[in-house]
Amino acid sequence: MKLHKQYFTLYSTFGHTNSNTQVYISEIAATLSCSERHAKSLIKQMQGHEWVDWKASSGRGNASTLTFLIKPQDIQQQQVQTWMQEGEINRVIKWIDHQPELDTSFVKWLVDQSHWDRKDNMDILRYPQYHKINSLVPINMSSKHEKHLGEHIYNRVLHYHYAKREFVPELAYHWEQLEHGRIWRIYLRKGILFHNGSSVTSQTIKENIEFWKETEIDLWMKEMIENITFIEATSATVITIHLQQPNKLFLHLFTDFKAMIIPVHLYKNDPKAFQMTPIGSGAYQVTNHTKGHLVLEAYSHYFGYRPFLDKVELFDIPKSPIPLGNQEHYKMIDLEATAISKYDLILPELGGVYIVLNHQKAGVHRHTDFRKMLSYAIERAKCFSNHPHQSVTFPDSLFEDDAEKLRQKSNLDEAKEWFLEQGLTGHTLTLTSTRFDQHTYFDFELDQLKKVFMELGITLKTKTVDVHQLVEPHQLHNTDLILTGIQLDEDRLVSMYNVLSNETSFILNTLPSEVRGYVQSMLAHVTQSLDTETAYTNLRKIESFLLDNNYLIFLYQRQIHIHIEASENLKGIELNHYNRLNYHKLSYQL
Repeated sequence: MKLHKQYFTLYSTFGHTNSNTQVYISEIAATLSCSERHAKSLIKQMQGHEWVDWKASSGRGNASTLTFLIKPQDIQQQQVQTWMQEGEINRVIKWIDHQPELDTSFVKWLVDQSHWDRKDNMDILRYPQYHKINSLVPINMSSKHEKHLGEHIYNRVLHYHYAKREFVPELAYHWEQLEHGRIWRIYLRKGILFHNGSSVTSQTIKENIEFWKETEIDLWMKEMIENITFIEATSATVITIHLQQPNKLFLHLFTDFKAMIIPVHLYKNDPKAFQMTPIGSGAYQVTNHTKGHLVLEAYSHYFGYRPFLDKVELFDIPKSPIPLGNQEHYKMIDLEATAISKYDLILPELGGVYIVLNHQKAGVHRHTDFRKMLSYAIERAKCFSNHPHQSVTFPDSLFEDDAEKLRQKSNLDEAKEWFLEQGLTGHTLTLTSTRFDQHTYFDFELDQLKKVFMELGITLKTKTVDVHQLVEPHQLHNTDLILTGIQLDEDRLVSMYNVLSNETSFILNTLPSEVRGYVQSMLAHVTQSLDTETAYTNLRKIESFLLDNNYLIFLYQRQIHIHIEASENLKGIELNHYNRLNYHKLSYQL
């Protein structure tokens, strides 16, 4: 029996922390099923660890005094800390998983276990992850955390750089359009290998496009694929795609995170296995993925520059008794560090939280001026500036970086007067907030909005429904208003187009029928734009229409706090679109 288990046995039998217990050495020997001589040896070892204090009796036949100095769980946590330092993450996860609860102090210590480890010519970054991984298959990824990992595991054909307003090569190195955009020819790099050693060829890209067509995809990808008449694998590294109608925006088919390239046949052979240990062609490959523990290792045959960082280990913090907050914290300090640099950044999360009125349900909320007066009634800065979980701002756009202040202004007095004049006081309305993956995000917002409606003399009933269930007619037709939010992905054109058209954004499907038709015609103008910049302009026109007419009542945009502590020798610290760390850019310099 290990010493700590023997301590647990004594503790459960004889006493509590810091209490003096009168006990005979024979009783201890009997409890531990050992000789009295060995019992004395064990007590001495426990004294050496400062777990107990032992005062032997001065006379024969007298009981000695045993004092327990530490709780059994504290000893366990010391062992867990040793495992963590030795990199035995799986043992840590297994131990945590068996605990009914965790001490706050221990969780705080665990949260702080982000560090850069340099040994045996290996550079390893270990840090806790606060976000559950549901899927690492591109078509199924939904959270920022999953997409961030996907960017390191997979490649796209190309991606779009918003700030530079240009396409950036990944698997492709060149592309061209023929017949004014009716034919697109894409040239792939030679020698690209998946993590299992198989080649990425033009046939691979063709199989992925055909796979996307079979799956449930967003409207942008669906419309682009439906315009394809046939795909020709011209050679191993050249693919030619023929369209029914010319489309100058066709390359945006490949820029979304769902368009990350996979070996389709391997996924189809065993989708569950692929979900846990996916295979891509990216800079990092998944070498271990168990419950609560994910290991990424640099792919030695990556077609780009091999990452300096050899391994990334992520581990869950389950059953946390403390709120982890809206903060990304990276601690990358090695034992040899002589100086530490600290960075504190507050960056916007493109997207936002908003309210829509459900015009598919009859009620007083469909009055012509109701939307405008409700927007007047919400004093956004007063309601949300002191948000307990996040910093917020109030821009005039979901997707523009340089947007001015929100055009939707507050005028509570005018709103109160209007609701009174219309005889709407005393009414009851239902507001439904959305949730994702069983997580409730909008408790604070619901409380604030109840206060707003109370000032208007209206009783607000609130409920929270899973976002995918709320689109069902029996759910949607039972709510007057919807509170929800969205986060935009790297290609803002594709992402914003999908937000405006997807059911789960509750914009298009809650509009009055005639307005919905008008917005759909505006969306068609977006896909028919002659270039990306014109498409952005057309998207902005739709957004302005929705804001001007209060079909979308914007509440706020989140800001993410990023705190980084790193050894001064660590270079290449860079954040991606998701405000997460780019592993493959990190390097260590003497």
